[in-house]
Amino acid sequence: MLLACIVVGGQAGAQAWRAPDGTPGPSSESRKEIGGFSAMLLVTPDMDWQDKWDTPPDVIPHFREADRVARDERLAILIFFANPAAVDGRADTVLDLRVVQPDGKAQLDVQDVACFSGVLQGDPTNVRLCETSLGYIADPDDLSGQWRVEVVVKDRQRKIEIPLQTRFQVLDPGVRAD
Repeated sequence: MLLACIVVGGQAGAQAWRAPDGTPGPSSESRKEIGGFSAMLLVTPDMDWQDKWDTPPDVIPHFREADRVARDERLAILIFFANPAAVDGRADTVLDLRVVQPDGKAQLDVQDVACFSGVLQGDPTNVRLCETSLGYIADPDDLSGQWRVEVVVKDRQRKIEIPLQTRFQVLDPGVRAD
Protein backbone atom coordinates (compact mmCIF):
# COMPACT_ATOMS: atom_id res chain seq x y z
CA MET A 1 0.00 0.00 0.00
CA LEU A 2 1.36 3.42 -0.95
CA LEU A 3 0.76 6.49 1.15
CA ALA A 4 1.49 9.97 -0.17
CA CYS A 5 2.94 12.48 2.22
CA ILE A 6 3.57 16.19 1.97
CA VAL A 7 6.46 17.33 4.13
CA VAL A 8 7.94 20.69 4.90
CA GLY A 9 11.15 20.53 2.91
CA GLY A 10 14.28 21.68 4.62
CA GLN A 11 17.86 21.64 3.47
CA ALA A 12 21.09 19.99 4.43
CA GLY A 13 24.43 21.72 4.11
CA ALA A 14 26.03 19.05 1.96
CA GLN A 15 26.92 20.21 -1.48
CA ALA A 16 24.90 18.20 -3.97
CA TRP A 17 26.54 14.77 -4.14
CA ARG A 18 30.03 16.15 -4.51
CA ALA A 19 33.37 14.89 -3.31
CA PRO A 20 35.30 17.04 -0.81
CA ASP A 21 37.28 18.54 -3.72
CA GLY A 22 34.04 19.74 -5.35
CA THR A 23 33.91 17.25 -8.22
CA PRO A 24 30.50 15.68 -8.87
CA GLY A 25 29.91 12.22 -7.42
CA PRO A 26 29.23 9.32 -9.75
CA SER A 27 25.84 9.13 -11.42
CA SER A 28 23.61 6.10 -11.00
CA GLU A 29 20.02 5.14 -11.80
CA SER A 30 18.93 6.79 -8.55
CA ARG A 31 21.30 9.79 -8.45
CA LYS A 32 22.13 12.18 -11.30
CA GLU A 33 23.24 15.68 -12.14
CA ILE A 34 22.31 17.41 -15.39
CA GLY A 35 23.36 20.96 -16.21
CA GLY A 36 24.15 21.75 -12.58
CA PHE A 37 20.75 20.52 -11.31
CA SER A 38 20.90 17.28 -9.33
CA ALA A 39 18.42 14.84 -7.85
CA MET A 40 18.40 11.62 -5.87
CA LEU A 41 15.78 8.95 -5.15
CA LEU A 42 16.10 6.96 -1.91
CA VAL A 43 14.14 4.04 -0.47
CA THR A 44 14.82 3.77 3.25
CA PRO A 45 13.54 1.66 6.16
CA ASP A 46 14.26 4.64 8.46
CA MET A 47 10.78 5.61 9.57
CA ASP A 48 12.40 8.35 11.66
CA TRP A 49 13.64 9.99 8.46
CA GLN A 50 11.77 13.24 9.21
CA ASP A 51 13.56 13.61 12.56
CA LYS A 52 16.89 12.87 10.86
CA TRP A 53 16.14 15.47 8.19
CA ASP A 54 14.86 18.20 10.53
CA THR A 55 18.29 19.27 11.71
CA PRO A 56 20.33 22.45 11.25
CA PRO A 57 21.73 22.89 7.71
CA ASP A 58 25.28 22.15 8.89
CA VAL A 59 24.24 18.67 10.11
CA ILE A 60 24.27 16.08 7.33
CA PRO A 61 21.65 13.39 7.94
CA HIS A 62 22.43 9.76 7.16
CA PHE A 63 19.78 7.35 5.89
CA ARG A 64 19.98 3.61 5.39
CA GLU A 65 18.98 2.29 1.96
CA ALA A 66 16.54 -0.59 1.58
CA ASP A 67 16.33 -3.07 -1.27
CA ARG A 68 13.84 -5.45 0.36
CA VAL A 69 10.83 -5.33 2.65
CA ALA A 70 8.98 -8.04 4.59
CA ARG A 71 5.20 -8.18 5.00
CA ASP A 72 3.74 -5.53 7.31
CA GLU A 73 7.03 -3.59 7.27
CA ARG A 74 7.34 -0.03 6.01
CA LEU A 75 9.58 1.90 3.66
CA ALA A 76 9.88 5.62 2.98
CA ILE A 77 10.51 6.82 -0.57
CA LEU A 78 12.30 10.17 -0.50
CA ILE A 79 13.28 12.51 -3.32
CA PHE A 80 16.10 15.01 -2.90
CA PHE A 81 17.31 17.79 -5.22
CA ALA A 82 19.93 20.52 -5.30
CA ASN A 83 20.80 23.65 -7.25
CA PRO A 84 17.52 24.46 -9.00
CA ALA A 85 17.55 27.56 -11.16
CA ALA A 86 15.97 30.61 -9.58
CA VAL A 87 14.23 33.44 -11.41
CA ASP A 88 13.80 36.50 -9.18
CA GLY A 89 14.96 34.28 -6.31
CA ARG A 90 12.20 31.71 -6.88
CA ALA A 91 12.67 28.08 -7.90
CA ASP A 92 9.99 25.93 -9.53
CA THR A 93 10.40 22.15 -9.40
CA VAL A 94 7.85 19.36 -9.82
CA LEU A 95 8.06 15.63 -10.31
CA ASP A 96 6.41 12.70 -12.00
CA LEU A 97 6.05 9.58 -9.84
CA ARG A 98 5.38 6.03 -10.92
CA VAL A 99 5.45 2.87 -8.79
CA VAL A 100 5.34 -0.37 -10.78
CA GLN A 101 4.39 -3.76 -9.32
CA PRO A 102 6.20 -7.00 -10.29
CA ASP A 103 3.46 -7.76 -12.86
CA GLY A 104 4.21 -4.49 -14.70
CA LYS A 105 1.05 -2.68 -13.56
CA ALA A 106 1.45 0.81 -12.14
CA GLN A 107 0.15 1.11 -8.59
CA LEU A 108 0.76 4.87 -8.74
CA ASP A 109 1.25 7.10 -11.77
CA VAL A 110 1.07 10.88 -11.25
CA GLN A 111 2.56 13.85 -13.07
CA ASP A 112 3.70 17.31 -12.05
CA VAL A 113 3.25 16.88 -8.29
CA ALA A 114 4.88 19.31 -5.88
CA CYS A 115 8.61 19.15 -5.27
CA PHE A 116 9.55 22.73 -4.38
CA SER A 117 8.22 26.06 -5.54
CA GLY A 118 9.16 29.31 -3.89
CA VAL A 119 11.99 31.46 -2.65
CA LEU A 120 15.27 29.60 -2.16
CA GLN A 121 16.74 30.07 1.31
CA GLY A 122 20.44 29.45 1.84
CA ASP A 123 22.99 28.15 -0.63
CA PRO A 124 21.21 26.89 -3.80
CA THR A 125 23.60 23.93 -3.93
CA ASN A 126 22.42 22.64 -0.55
CA VAL A 127 20.58 19.34 -0.76
CA ARG A 128 16.82 19.80 -0.29
CA LEU A 129 14.00 17.35 0.30
CA CYS A 130 11.04 17.47 -2.09
CA GLU A 131 7.70 18.35 -0.51
CA THR A 132 6.25 15.05 -1.74
CA SER A 133 7.40 11.72 -0.37
CA LEU A 134 5.80 8.28 -0.24
CA GLY A 135 5.31 5.68 2.42
CA TYR A 136 5.02 2.01 1.47
CA ILE A 137 3.59 -0.76 3.65
CA ALA A 138 4.07 -4.32 2.38
CA ASP A 139 0.49 -5.54 2.80
CA PRO A 140 -0.32 -9.26 2.81
CA ASP A 141 -2.07 -8.97 -0.57
CA ASP A 142 0.75 -7.03 -2.31
CA LEU A 143 2.58 -8.96 -5.00
CA SER A 144 5.88 -10.57 -4.04
CA GLY A 145 8.83 -9.68 -6.24
CA GLN A 146 10.64 -6.64 -7.54
CA TRP A 147 8.85 -3.29 -7.39
CA ARG A 148 10.21 -0.33 -9.36
CA VAL A 149 10.00 3.34 -8.40
CA GLU A 150 10.40 5.79 -11.29
CA VAL A 151 10.69 9.53 -10.73
CA VAL A 152 11.33 12.43 -13.09
CA VAL A 153 12.44 15.54 -11.21
CA LYS A 154 11.82 18.68 -13.27
CA ASP A 155 13.44 22.09 -12.89
CA ARG A 156 10.92 24.21 -14.78
CA GLN A 157 13.15 27.31 -14.79
CA ARG A 158 16.07 25.47 -16.44
CA LYS A 159 13.82 23.18 -18.47
CA ILE A 160 15.79 20.17 -17.22
CA GLU A 161 14.27 16.79 -16.40
CA ILE A 162 16.19 14.17 -14.43
CA PRO A 163 14.84 10.60 -14.73
CA LEU A 164 15.61 8.39 -11.73
CA GLN A 165 14.65 4.90 -10.71
CA THR A 166 15.27 2.37 -7.99
CA ARG A 167 13.92 -1.02 -7.01
CA PHE A 168 12.97 -2.96 -3.91
CA GLN A 169 11.93 -6.55 -3.35
CA VAL A 170 8.69 -7.42 -1.54
CA LEU A 171 9.46 -10.71 0.17
CA ASP A 172 7.18 -13.74 0.27
CA PRO A 173 4.95 -14.06 3.36
CA GLY A 174 6.90 -15.43 6.32
CA VAL A 175 10.31 -14.26 5.03
CA ARG A 176 12.11 -11.61 7.10
CA ALA A 177 13.95 -8.67 5.52
CA ASP A 178 17.01 -8.89 7.80
